[in-house]
Amino acid sequence: MRRTFSRIISFVFALVAAFFALAMMPRDAAAKTGAAIGEPLRIEVEGAPDAYYYKPRAKGPRPILMYRHGRGGNPAEDCRKWAKVGRQFGWVVCPSGPDDSGNGGRSWGSGDAAKIIDGTVAALRAKYRGRVQRRGNVLIGFSEGAFIAMQVGLKEQSTWTKWLILGASDQYWQQDVTEALDVEKRKVRRVYLLTGENDGVAANTVKVGDTLKKNKVPVKVKLVPGMGHEVPSDRMVSTYRRPLAWLVAAK
Repeated sequence: MRRTFSRIISFVFALVAAFFALAMMPRDAAAKTGAAIGEPLRIEVEGAPDAYYYKPRAKGPRPILMYRHGRGGNPAEDCRKWAKVGRQFGWVVCPSGPDDSGNGGRSWGSGDAAKIIDGTVAALRAKYRGRVQRRGNVLIGFSEGAFIAMQVGLKEQSTWTKWLILGASDQYWQQDVTEALDVEKRKVRRVYLLTGENDGVAANTVKVGDTLKKNKVPVKVKLVPGMGHEVPSDRMVSTYRRPLAWLVAAK
């Protein structure tokens, strides 16, 4: 009887110790477990569906990391994935495409994508003011979102000086970019192109990199071995942490 009672007491103390260990865990460590991610916040965007976002971990003015989802992508789910790797660098912001694909999915087929992007930034700045950087932000686009990001990024280089393009294609620009990327005029500072080596646009991604290099834009091209069109969710941090760190470090 005494032995059983002793075991119960030991078990209770172990539970209490585990609880306090978790409570005292550093915020960064807690975030790595996914416990600190939670649900994304929502913000109304004039003339467009609500956008989703996460606040940065650090205080003070921080850049926007704006993710443009692919066709049929779920912006809320995508924002949760990107928060795992992006909150250490800035605001993780995920606007929603204008077209409802069902089951939470959205697409960019109709509407003014640039207007949605600008409206999302305006709504965020209206709410948080100087905590959201106006310039020097990171534009991220995947698949159909890459198509949008490459065009918007080219036209609004002051706002989006760094690009992370996932599944880039030289066909997405649909124009000669020589003038827009002229060294005396351009504002874009760094571009990171990341595509799975088994993705159908891998060769086109290399062509985008060649164009940027020809115009002397600092660029890195990464074809991920064994990967297809999309990065598995459990590889978000290991795949994107270094690219984002390299982009954010640019002045």
